[in-house]
Amino acid sequence: MSNTIFERQAVSATPRSRDSFRLGIMTILFAFCTLFYYLSELLDLAGWDASRWGFFYGVHDIHRLLFLAPIIYAGFFFGRRAAIVITIIAVGICLPRALFISPFPDPILRPVLFMIIAGSLGYLTAIARNRSERCSQLEALLKSERDKLSKILDGVEEGVLIIGPDYRIRFMNPSMVRDFGEGVNSPCYKYLHNIDAPCDQICKLPSVIKGTVEKWEYNFPDGRTYQVLASPCVDSDGVVCQLTIIQKRHGAQKV
Repeated sequence: MSNTIFERQAVSATPRSRDSFRLGIMTILFAFCTLFYYLSELLDLAGWDASRWGFFYGVHDIHRLLFLAPIIYAGFFFGRRAAIVITIIAVGICLPRALFISPFPDPILRPVLFMIIAGSLGYLTAIARNRSERCSQLEALLKSERDKLSKILDGVEEGVLIIGPDYRIRFMNPSMVRDFGEGVNSPCYKYLHNIDAPCDQICKLPSVIKGTVEKWEYNFPDGRTYQVLASPCVDSDGVVCQLTIIQKRHGAQKV
């Protein structure tokens, strides 16, 4: 019991430590951007005449570009609210220079416009990250559900096939392998009927893919008769396929 509690605490502590590390990185980025933005004033206060390069005394539009780093970083790792909060803080840092220091025209308009653009980029980054995570979660969920379905179908006595819209077999259960042999990735018409093109008179795949459920009986040349039930299903990659259940109607030799 104590080991289980310890493992749970370790697992829960891992995301917190990861967030703390990311928060530390973002804080360092923000501190560096602020320092660089006010570097000319700091040089003046320190009296470092030799370091007064003209680059540090310009309009500061380029200097503000550095704030894109923490804003986008916040949106990517912490979400939309974090991107907005960091953008507001960045505006608060830039405004004192615009109000009290900058000798250039439009001292307030320029940083505000830049921060609107930067905040929008951070917001869009957060949206893109959220969508990517949701897609990953859905893919994992679909794979999990497909694995569960595969386990269920493996225990079914009837033969089961999943056939893609390209006529290739994506899945077959052990009962199908037992009666017809292995055929995953093979064209269904080649596997079942040993012909080189889709069997239009027999195949129901086109109509099943469109959403219909088909049921028919088929007699194989060796005398075996099977009841076939086909219905549409969505595979883990989102492709609409045909789920086929083949039930033996009369005893016959196994292939």
